[in-house]
Amino acid sequence: MNKIGIELKWAALITAFTCGWAALESALGYHKDFSNIIVTAFIYYVILTFLWAIAFIDKKKSLGKNAVWEFKSAFKFGLFLTGLLTLLSPISQYIIYENISPDYFENIINYQLSKGKQTRESLELIHNMNFTIRQGVMNALSLGVIYSALYAWVFKTKKQVINTPPTQTNFNKKKK
Repeated sequence: MNKIGIELKWAALITAFTCGWAALESALGYHKDFSNIIVTAFIYYVILTFLWAIAFIDKKKSLGKNAVWEFKSAFKFGLFLTGLLTLLSPISQYIIYENISPDYFENIINYQLSKGKQTRESLELIHNMNFTIRQGVMNALSLGVIYSALYAWVFKTKKQVINTPPTQTNFNKKKK
């Protein structure tokens, strides 16, 4: 349990943040009027990026002050965190769209219909629980792999090579 404790902690924190963010958006009315959804999505992803960075920092600190954390190990940490977040994604999507904002799909369909660019049938194909869960899983996987690679590269430490002075040899041989 101790080996995966940090991963579990950060998967739970990031999932809770996602649900909390959706609750905030809903409370502010952004799940009824979608005109500012791009701004709130941008802020969400900025905060999410920092949460991932803090997760990597937390893991690196847990290894000890002088520990070597190579890219491969850091990337494995990120991939494991990605896997946990991918498993938790359907749960968070269900909480968001069934409990926090149960009218979300109907609201976004009506909003997009008012723009007059698509039909109800085409909108219902992409705004439903099954499609959203699949999309959430794919987003968790793709974004997780990108974050894992980026932060593994940023937070890796190199093996310390101790430089020793070269030994001196005596080249003063007598010539006959």
